[in-house]
Amino acid sequence: QPGLGRPSVPAEVGWPVRAAFYYPWYPESEHWATRYAPTLGKYDSSDPDVVANHVAQARYAGLDAFIASYWGPDTPTARRLPLLLNTAGKQGFRIAAYYEPESWPTPPSQAFLNQDFDSLYRLSADPAWLRTEGKPVLFVYNIGREASCKAVGRLLVASRSRFYLNVKVFEGYRDCRDQPDSWHQYVPADNYDQQGTDSVSVSPGFFKFDELVPRLARDPRRFQADLRRQVAAGARWQLVTSFNEWGEGTAVEPSRQWQSRSGYGIYLDAMRAVYS
Repeated sequence: QPGLGRPSVPAEVGWPVRAAFYYPWYPESEHWATRYAPTLGKYDSSDPDVVANHVAQARYAGLDAFIASYWGPDTPTARRLPLLLNTAGKQGFRIAAYYEPESWPTPPSQAFLNQDFDSLYRLSADPAWLRTEGKPVLFVYNIGREASCKAVGRLLVASRSRFYLNVKVFEGYRDCRDQPDSWHQYVPADNYDQQGTDSVSVSPGFFKFDELVPRLARDPRRFQADLRRQVAAGARWQLVTSFNEWGEGTAVEPSRQWQSRSGYGIYLDAMRAVYS
């Protein structure tokens, strides 16, 4: 059961919150197609040892939390969320969900959205769920017609003020009558993105498994400089895109292509140097 044997009072993380987008969808995602070779091999996201390794690596890097991809009930990402929470709780780490069904070609109905948020809210009672400003945190990825002010209203109805909502930006988002608690951008083909004092996102690179050239070439020196710029900006959310999105080639997780003497790889070493 979530939280079993751990403190029952959820602890909050103070500002800034440093988190990386995390993908518990292997081996299903693109059948593990990638241009890189993770140090752990092509793993199964249901393997407790793999998850424990990931949490330990994130803590080494100075992260506070993972923002874990979630594609709705009865999906592998939903079934693995309790394992993530349990593992994080044992290591003093935090987990939030990245709600992605809003990016479906046919988005969930309001009724489905309400039910799914109810389910996530029950799960968010776990002490390892990331909390801030007295609420459990929920990130939302929305594209297409759901990247709109109307869609933000749907999310707020489903949340019923229970979640701290951080929503992906879209054109005109600041003009919406209804505003979530915070905003972020998800553009890993850009090395640096700032959304005012809400968030700063950095990316190590982008080289999709089915593309011939990278959209963003890897440059460890640039990545470390971007991290320093991120910290200096002082935004509340300091985000890394991503910890382990191997299909798009945006991972900072250790790989045979970027080994280091520490064993954690040059990108986690850079994060530790800057975040510490």
